[in-house]
Amino acid sequence: MQGLITIDFGNTNPHAGLFQKHQNEWKLIKVCPWSELQLYLNQLEMTPNNSSMVLAEVKAREDELAILQNQGFLITRVKEYWRGTKFAGMPVNYAKTLGEDRLIQAFYSFKRFKENTLLIDAGTFVTMDVITKSGFEGGYIIPGITNYFELFQKGEQLKELCIDQDISSGLPHGTTEAMRDSYFAFAALAQRLISEHQIQKILITGGQSELWKHISKELELSVVVQEDVSLIHWALQYWMTTQIETL
Repeated sequence: MQGLITIDFGNTNPHAGLFQKHQNEWKLIKVCPWSELQLYLNQLEMTPNNSSMVLAEVKAREDELAILQNQGFLITRVKEYWRGTKFAGMPVNYAKTLGEDRLIQAFYSFKRFKENTLLIDAGTFVTMDVITKSGFEGGYIIPGITNYFELFQKGEQLKELCIDQDISSGLPHGTTEAMRDSYFAFAALAQRLISEHQIQKILITGGQSELWKHISKELELSVVVQEDVSLIHWALQYWMTTQIETL
């Protein structure tokens, strides 16, 4: 057995993907919270002798990584290969501040789909990135739905209102719905990107991917909508095994 551990250190909720290669095929066995990684490494008998690690980080957690390094794991870091204008053959029209999670997922889309793609990563914050045959073109960052709703807590009369995520594109007729459905305004941004960049595919990932699938259905778009909640892990696996090391 050969193993690969993909690590995503985003803004919140760090997690890991555990891959194993059997008969020349990689399979994603488990995606787990970072706090449970050691448990599953033991269960799956993944050790420094049979498994590699690859890391994309937005927020550094060096003390936590040191535990794995002391066990003997070697960690390949995306940031060590990120130069600013190109990444593994993909042109990047964005500042060096581009998050590694956005970068690696865009690279995966660029290499695998070869069509104009709007990549929506719906987590604590939502990123909307455009990837074309010319590479990474740029994108937007907006609040995730939880952060967005928390803004209303500043209003004294709004603090007691409970807001769910059943967003609708219809005109609201109550205060709760007015706050909730206002999040749908961000769909207009997605629509503009689709139109301006001749988008052929929307790729949705992240913890709030179901919400954005719902929003895309409300828009009745004429483009392919694909969801992959484990995209960051498949992207890291693909980059590691095709660009760094033939595992």
